[in-house]
Amino acid sequence: MSVILLGILAFVQPEDESTYYGMDMDIAAFSRYWEKAYETSPFGFRTSQGCHDMRHWYQIYEARAEATLAGPFSLRYRFFMLRDYETSITQHRFEPTMRVARDLYLHLVAVPSYFKKEDEAGIGLAWRRDFTDWVAVYAIAQGFDHNVSLMYTPAGPKNDSFMQIPYRFEVDARGELGWMRLRLHAELGTRSQQRLCWPDSALYEWERDRDRSSAWGRIELQPVKDLWVGTRFAWHLDRTETRWHARGVLTADTLIDRYLKPFVSFSPTERLELSCTHQIWRMNRDMDSVSYRRDYHVLTALMSWNPWPAVVFEAGYQHSWRYIYNNHTLITEPYSGSLTQSRLLLNLEMRFRSGFMFTIKEGIEMDDFPRGTFEYPHNHTYVSIHMPLAFFDEHGRSED
Repeated sequence: MSVILLGILAFVQPEDESTYYGMDMDIAAFSRYWEKAYETSPFGFRTSQGCHDMRHWYQIYEARAEATLAGPFSLRYRFFMLRDYETSITQHRFEPTMRVARDLYLHLVAVPSYFKKEDEAGIGLAWRRDFTDWVAVYAIAQGFDHNVSLMYTPAGPKNDSFMQIPYRFEVDARGELGWMRLRLHAELGTRSQQRLCWPDSALYEWERDRDRSSAWGRIELQPVKDLWVGTRFAWHLDRTETRWHARGVLTADTLIDRYLKPFVSFSPTERLELSCTHQIWRMNRDMDSVSYRRDYHVLTALMSWNPWPAVVFEAGYQHSWRYIYNNHTLITEPYSGSLTQSRLLLNLEMRFRSGFMFTIKEGIEMDDFPRGTFEYPHNHTYVSIHMPLAFFDEHGRSED
């Protein structure tokens, strides 16, 4: 009876509503070819978006540009926007830059936000060689004017001033040789402290601590000709602790999200590539009332055929296993009843000489084949676009 009750009242994350979420995030990610094209150009735009469910789209937008100002001075710009269930991020990042030596650069960082309390500012130092190899370190103050923005806010739930503002230390690096490519981005956040006092602070007063850190990257190796092996990886930590001293109440929420995605790719000919990835993805969320864990395994096998320089056809298969635990007990699959999902993939990619690229990826339902396939063949569509922003390439940067 307790197992049945747990299945009915089980806690799930918002994205668990989509039973194809693991497979969708796999095909929404940019390919290794696209990653290299975007990362090694100072000017570019890319987006990936598609269907989550009947109510939600997944959307990610990124853009980068750099313009010479005068002499050793330039301005770098980065844009990032993500819409993914309960995640909503829009960020503009400006970096006034000065070259202090041949390959050494000094950066100022400004990240303005619609809400002034979320503004960020910092400083960075980078070594860059061309656009393929770099190491950069940053120190950034988060919410540095949070308290100033609350100057005329009365005591209450909106006046959550910092007693200690959070800082973030970033490392961003990329490097490649003929047989190897490495990419790393890591962020270490310091713990912040906030305090809120109601008008009668003797009765209503709380303090909150929070810290966030993350890391992601790729390792690609070519042990022999025409064979690439490696992995993508990501790790994210977000934890809070809130204390109500007057009531003797403490609430805590710790989220740890990480994955490892090893791959192998073999090209028997110049126009044919066979690849396979296996994503091992785990999320833990520990709260006062429940301990939540979600395990994903996503297997993707693709065959890519490049008959003409501008056209790539892909066909493949995806299979995912999803397990959700509350307090270390496996709960009944809350939406589909099935722990596994499978589908075929049919992809078309266009690569134009200008650098513009376009991909459409269509899933074909394979559960309950053949009846389910022919009754409901469509299983989510994802589209990606890459643009090199040629205007900036021609006018935004002078020759070194």
